[in-house]
Amino acid sequence: MSEDLNPFLSLSAAAAGGVLALGLVGYYVFRATNHQKDAFRRTDGTCAIWGRRPPAFIECSYRSADGGVHRSRLLTSGFWGVARHFNYTGDLMGSLAYCLACGGGHLLPYFYIAYMTVLLVHRCVRDEHRCRAKYGDDWKRYTDAVPYRLLPGVF
Repeated sequence: MSEDLNPFLSLSAAAAGGVLALGLVGYYVFRATNHQKDAFRRTDGTCAIWGRRPPAFIECSYRSADGGVHRSRLLTSGFWGVARHFNYTGDLMGSLAYCLACGGGHLLPYFYIAYMTVLLVHRCVRDEHRCRAKYGDDWKRYTDAVPYRLLPGVF
């Protein structure tokens, strides 16, 4: 069989281990980030996150369509203090691992990470726009406390 048509990919043990580690870390980040938000909501902010009880948060208020004033809490502890959408970062890590498992011989598998990046960055920007409109000055306080969207130090 021609090498170009060989359907089997052979990654070195180190490369396979790196891809596996990236995928597992991405899965952990995704699940742990969402778990922190869920625990925070379920316990009305009394849970411990990364040893801090109660976790840090910003109290916000907003007006609903019916004119009522409501209160909300935006978590600034744990992964949610690292970046405002760090769960998406875990998603992207997992997506990249899926692509890397295919090796570097073809471009096609990498359309998945490109698609996921466009999808999640767009969602991130869209969510931020909605939150800015919803929370006003409180959103500014939140973005000052958690300055990065996806990648700490980058975006």
